[in-house]
Amino acid sequence: MTSGQVAVSRAQLAWLTELGIDRKLLASIADTTSLFTVPPAPAIAPAARAGLKPGAALAPTRGSAPASDQAAAPARVSPTSRPIPPDAQPAQVIPVVRQPLPDNLTALAESVAQCQACGLHAVRHQTVFGDGVAQAPDWMVIGEVPGDHDDHLGLPFQGKAGELLNHMLVAAGILPSATLFYTNLLKCRPKGARAPKPEEIEACLPFLRQQIALVRPAGLLVLGWQAAQALLGQRASLDRLRGQVHRYHDAGLDIPLVVTHHPASLMLRGHFKAAAWQDLHLARQALLSLP
Repeated sequence: MTSGQVAVSRAQLAWLTELGIDRKLLASIADTTSLFTVPPAPAIAPAARAGLKPGAALAPTRGSAPASDQAAAPARVSPTSRPIPPDAQPAQVIPVVRQPLPDNLTALAESVAQCQACGLHAVRHQTVFGDGVAQAPDWMVIGEVPGDHDDHLGLPFQGKAGELLNHMLVAAGILPSATLFYTNLLKCRPKGARAPKPEEIEACLPFLRQQIALVRPAGLLVLGWQAAQALLGQRASLDRLRGQVHRYHDAGLDIPLVVTHHPASLMLRGHFKAAAWQDLHLARQALLSLP
């Protein structure tokens, strides 16, 4: 291999070909040589993912797959989450005034399970709180609404779109080495997989902010424009929000935040895949640049 070329696996090359990304584009991005470098296997097994269901203790429920199996493991994104037009503008969301939320994840999950702040509690099968490495992961991946599988299983990011997300994270060099915690803006599934209403976002946003404060991820990867707008407090389209590193400030935290397309949207709009791949590369570089 000559200088300047990028070493990729067959799976990564197939994914990049599908995106329309060739080696010329790779060469135009800084640090491409390290982009696909997979670190050596650790001497001990990586930390297990802590599955957090309402009322459950913070204990590992799933072991991390070996590096060679990560590309095939579903990364859990709801296949039924309906993509939202990127240029749509939601109504302004007014922050909820409520009692202080619990200061540990188990109690917070119980509060979510008992929440009746909006009408979604009447149509949900169960709440979808979150799943993953719950103590200082590299990334908190935040979607918008639980899908049908999520609603029945109580876990976020299920199905075919989740598999797509997993392949994207592997291709961008985030997996298998990074640790992640998965959640959504809404903790209950809207009936018919419709877009969240302003009052539903208003009810759920404090839970999400408290999750971030307790999990304390190094970075936030936000999938979809409504989740991004809610966290950043900006009324802007996805096109305006993506392609840059924002900063999330709350509860004394200062966390890099990168916005990209939801994988469910990419399944219908394949021409956005190259942009999503570039966003993930940007996210990876943002985390590598942290002290």
